[in-house]
Amino acid sequence: MQPTVTHQPVPFNFVDLEAKATDYLARVNADAARIVTQARTEVARLRETTLAEIERTRSESLREAEEIRRQLDALNEKLRNEEETFKKQKELHEAELLKHKQAVKETTENARKKGYEEGRQLGYEEGKKQGYIDGELQASLEHAEQVRRETEIQLAAKLETLFPALQNMVGQLEAARQSFLLLWEQSAIHVARGIAERAIMRQLPEMIDVPLKLLRESLELGAGSASVKVRLNPFDYESLRPQVDSLIEQVTVAVGMDVVPDGRVTLGGCLLETSLGVIDNQIGSRLDRIEQELCLVDGVNTVPNS
Repeated sequence: MQPTVTHQPVPFNFVDLEAKATDYLARVNADAARIVTQARTEVARLRETTLAEIERTRSESLREAEEIRRQLDALNEKLRNEEETFKKQKELHEAELLKHKQAVKETTENARKKGYEEGRQLGYEEGKKQGYIDGELQASLEHAEQVRRETEIQLAAKLETLFPALQNMVGQLEAARQSFLLLWEQSAIHVARGIAERAIMRQLPEMIDVPLKLLRESLELGAGSASVKVRLNPFDYESLRPQVDSLIEQVTVAVGMDVVPDGRVTLGGCLLETSLGVIDNQIGSRLDRIEQELCLVDGVNTVPNS
């Protein structure tokens, strides 16, 4: 059975406490101002990088659109040239056909004079020649129509390829912007967590009530366990052992209780091993849980790597 420990009241200096609190707040404000400046610098750099990438993508899209427009103009010019050529060929064939018709008429008149048989044979030969000329003209017109249809099909295919590519590019830029904003928010939370931990650990030796509050909270969570082993940082174990014993007598209802020093436990925190499980109430662990809650997006933990 452990001897009864008598605790003497410690005088409390409110003036010193106010001065320490003021100094602590000044250091926290300075750290916060430095972090804000760093964050603004990083945001400006990322904004310039994003704008440069957008401008480069826009320039490439304009160049590709200009190339397609140039090809379209070339195809239209080719089609106009072919139509002009076919028009001239048609006029030439029509003139030649008119000439042949006139020749047939003259030949027919002469044939009538020379005789029916001779005239009939000549008319037959001229009819064959006229039919050949008409067929050639029709074939030329059909070829021109086919070239026009193929040109329209090629142009439509190029446009169908270009528009989805532009839409996809816009979607990728928007996704990159959202990803950047999310990453920046998570990085800011991670930096803030680190600043908070450093500030707390610097002030912890002067705040002896913090380890006792964390221990009380842990003991209340482990109430009802058949056995409890309390692991404390060796410094806290030596400097706060009387207060710890008193607190354990007030809160704990477990049958078996053991308090041991453990160098793996960080200063100010505690680790309880109970029959129901382990209670990790170290300052770093608590900050980790807060960071995980803040970085929880759609049910997925996105805490950045340390």
